[in-house]
Amino acid sequence: MENKRIAVFGATGKIGSELINRLSQEKVETIAVTRNLNKATPHRFIKWVQADISDIQSLNTVMENSKAVFLLSSPGPDFVEGQKNVIKAAKQSGIKHLVKLSSGAADQNSAFYIPRIHGVVEDFLIKQGIPYTLLRPMGIMQNWLGEIAENVKKEQKFYEATGAGKRAHVDLRDIAEVAFKCLTEPEKHHNQVYSLSSDVAVNYYDVAEAISKAIHKKVTYIPISLDEARQEMKRNGMPSALIETFISYDAAQRNGETEMVTDCVRTILGKPARTIENFAKDYADQFRSLA
Repeated sequence: MENKRIAVFGATGKIGSELINRLSQEKVETIAVTRNLNKATPHRFIKWVQADISDIQSLNTVMENSKAVFLLSSPGPDFVEGQKNVIKAAKQSGIKHLVKLSSGAADQNSAFYIPRIHGVVEDFLIKQGIPYTLLRPMGIMQNWLGEIAENVKKEQKFYEATGAGKRAHVDLRDIAEVAFKCLTEPEKHHNQVYSLSSDVAVNYYDVAEAISKAIHKKVTYIPISLDEARQEMKRNGMPSALIETFISYDAAQRNGETEMVTDCVRTILGKPARTIENFAKDYADQFRSLA
């Protein structure tokens, strides 16, 4: 029997959920992998399977009759081992294409946690001989739906340590669409590395203006120092390795090192990348005060 399924790891996360929706809409038979079936949402053409990537034995049957794999997992302490387990199982299962969601700054020699662990896994994947595609988002707009959105709802202002520095954040819906294209048209994307960005680099003054227009209220961006940002992360209980990674991202943007714009999204999808104005309009309710 011809292998025709696509296996999706990270299927209950934000990007994974968008990808699952698209695969279901396009009637693509898919194995959606989760550690907790209580988080699974029913979709046509989607079969949910419980597995833990830290337990390689649980992966033995996950990729049965699959031709391609999408790999995404959270950056916990077992990240490298878990992702390597998926890659090993994919190779044993004869997977023909593996699409990995990586980091825009991936580098196995990085001094910082998130770029380093993604770089280590990328290097391992490339050496296995499985045709691959690496997706490296330059920054994700939906990350603004956390603390930034909460501050806007409470105060109509938010705080970041990037000064006037710019970055071409990409909408995760575009990431999911690119992943779909790579998984369903694999030959076009074998052994490619795509740095994913929007078409315009913006700073947080621009983001504040876009949100203001979307909710019809003045939203103000308040620049803070890197040390103030570090202390806030500590108060929120963030692990030190992640704190230093995020501070390094802020410092790079603050220093004008992150203004790179690529045409990968536009080229692969055949349409412009979503803008911050698109994002702010579509998610306006998450920035509006409850009062």
